[in-house]
Amino acid sequence: KDDKVTVLSIERGNKLEYLEKLGLRGDQFYYKIERIRQTNDVTYIYHTSYIPEQYINPNYPNLEYYSSIYDRFKEGYHIHMNDEHFEEVNEIVFPTPSKVAKVLKIDENFPTVKQVKTTKLEATGQILEYTETYKRGDYYKIKFISCDRDH
Repeated sequence: KDDKVTVLSIERGNKLEYLEKLGLRGDQFYYKIERIRQTNDVTYIYHTSYIPEQYINPNYPNLEYYSSIYDRFKEGYHIHMNDEHFEEVNEIVFPTPSKVAKVLKIDENFPTVKQVKTTKLEATGQILEYTETYKRGDYYKIKFISCDRDH
């Protein structure tokens, strides 16, 4: 409940590497949004999101307008990102890339969890968002629960 999201930057781009991850053509563009998440003044997540240009309003009032990208999809396009198809891969990264370590204010020898997620619009298969997130290892925990097949 004490979480705070801060948008570090929003920039338009069209690097081939990310165009391909978004399923876009070479003449199209995306927006790269960098954010951090903090709790009790500790920066524990560094998000980098890549979103097709059509889903970004270039006339945003301030950077904080994109502190919740999911709210922007919901309010602007009636897309509920949590209900859309996604694939996420988590891996322990050690050492942590220097730029990431600097943002998270940790030593490069401190482990992080890299989460790579691609979210697609279920109706069409269009990629809505590609994200690379780094989370401090001491703030990561995962729990699996089996469920009864009848429920």
